[in-house]
Formats: sequence, structure tokens, C-alpha cells
Amino acid sequence: MTNSNSRPSTSDILIEATVRRLWVEDESELRILDICQETNMSTSVIYGHFGSRQGLIDASLLHIYRGVAEAMIADLSAAADTARSSGSFADVLYALLTNPDHESLGTRNRQMHFRISATALSRPSLRERFLEIYQEFMEKITALYDGLVERGLLSNELSGAQWALFFEGQMLSRAFHDLTSLWDNQSDWLAAARRMVNIADAAN
Repeated sequence: MTNSNSRPSTSDILIEATVRRLWVEDESELRILDICQETNMSTSVIYGHFGSRQGLIDASLLHIYRGVAEAMIADLSAAADTARSSGSFADVLYALLTNPDHESLGTRNRQMHFRISATALSRPSLRERFLEIYQEFMEKITALYDGLVERGLLSNELSGAQWALFFEGQMLSRAFHDLTSLWDNQSDWLAAARRMVNIADAAN
């Protein structure tokens, strides 16, 4: 949002303060007066930049979502770069999805991705800008999966776009199950991954 050669703008400061709170509390609990106190800015400054409390929250959620999407792309790229076979790709990819530490960054990112996606579906003011970021995200991971198909690490029975949709669905599903004990057995996730990437049992 800012670079080392420039001072953060007023909007940047307000968004960063709001982002810190949204990571640890629901937006319904966020108070504009708390943001004013933390940033030493008045409500009129906030409304002047964002129009409303909701405008500030929406801008902050979009900032979070872009960061989460970029982190996921980086993780997927790392998994693809280290994979030497479809089995190793499945292992690395699903290690990202099955980390049992519910306080890990990956788990928190999945949950935030799920939370913001759900919010955007029900909030027209957020949806259009959310979908712009989501489209960029899906285009990048589609290109990544296209490369994996070309390398033979994923079955060519599906296109890169279709693999992207499948794994996106798996990631959102995992975000939901992070909140329950239903799928505590991590091997279920890896078994599903190996089946989908067409790994024979003998390769285990």
C-alpha cells in the first residue's frame, strides 16, 4: 500500500488501523471512535475519505482480501516449483490445507478468504470490487495450473481453469471445516487430493 520512499496517506493509515481490528474482531464490533482514537483522526476525516463507516470497512476488507489472495498464489507457486511428481504436488498442496494448527497463518488466511467471500455475496457495495480482485486471483492460479497440466503433474482431462475451480472449492471447504471437528483426520484431505490428481495407490 505504501513504499519506503513515501509517507503513508491518511487513507492508508485508516485502512491499516481498521485491518488490524478486522483480523481479530467481527465488523459488527468495530467502532469508528476506536479508529479515531488509534489514528488521532476525527470522524469527519474518516467520512471525508470513505463516505461512511461501511465505506471504511469495505475498503479494509478488500485490502485484506488482496493480501490473502496474493499469499495463496505465493504458496501455490512454491508448491508447484518444488513438485517433482503429481504425488509430491498433492503432498505439498494439501499440507497447506491440512495444517492442524488453527492459529497458523494459512488457516487464518483461509478463514478470512471465506469470510470476505461470504460478505461480498450479500453486500452489493462490496461485491463488484471484490469480484475484480477475485477474477485477477483466478486468472493467476489458472495460469499456474495450466503449467502443472503441461508438466504432467495434473491430469490433462481437466483444464487449468477447471483445476483452479476444483482447488478453490477445496480451499473454501477446508476453511469451513477448520471451525469444526468433523474432518480432524487430515488423511481424508490427502486421499481426496491423490484421487483427483490420478495417483495410483502404488505411488504412495
